[in-house]
Amino acid sequence: MHLDYRTAGAGPPVLLIHGGAEDAGMLTGQADALAATRRVIWYDRRGTGASTRDDWPGSGADQHADDAAMLLRELGAVPATVLGFSSGGIVALALAARHPELVTEAIAWEPPAVAMLPDGEQMRTALHEPYEEHLRRRPGDWRGAYHVLLRTLSQGRADLDSPIVKLAEANAEAVLRDDGPLITARTFRPGELPPGKVIIALSETPNPLHEAIGIRLGELTGQAPLTVKGADSHEVYLEKPQVIADFLESRKDMS
Repeated sequence: MHLDYRTAGAGPPVLLIHGGAEDAGMLTGQADALAATRRVIWYDRRGTGASTRDDWPGSGADQHADDAAMLLRELGAVPATVLGFSSGGIVALALAARHPELVTEAIAWEPPAVAMLPDGEQMRTALHEPYEEHLRRRPGDWRGAYHVLLRTLSQGRADLDSPIVKLAEANAEAVLRDDGPLITARTFRPGELPPGKVIIALSETPNPLHEAIGIRLGELTGQAPLTVKGADSHEVYLEKPQVIADFLESRKDMS
């Protein structure tokens, strides 16, 4: 198993975990914003980018959490602050649950842990059925199926020509085979997340789904989700990486 990773900067280690339909290259701007004061590590998750696809897709968030643990140990970067974006936030939570000794703090940015909600399985089914039907009619058309997912999520308002979407199309298969059916299915039991080590972070105006999930996870951790000042969208880490860098610096000041 090979994980393709990058590093920059020096100081306390921070591991960045990308979300669905993303890869390490898309997080370079965020890594650069953090590298002035930290040793930043970011990588292609198994099955994505230049990382290999051994036993993939496998056990979802737990498999990715174990991969991240392996990478941190190999690089001697423990304990680390772990910052997971979107579905990468679910991986960050699983990493904290399975390997708490490796984590200083796990920050999950708007994690779409839909299965945590009372009607989560019905919601997941409603999201998956349209793109699964597309793939039945057009096997292997991952790009087209990804567009169907975006239209479903946005209720038809997605800008399919945006630069972020164009970059994400390269990772369409991964989000449809791994993030959607497996990673978002991860649930967390009471007591599974280590106390004092987990933060759920939300934008200033989160969509209702992210807010509901954040509240549910906050009930498990005993700490309400934190609102990140200046974060005006779910993709702020791709669009305005300094916002997340400033938030992380504020966390360091509190420690």
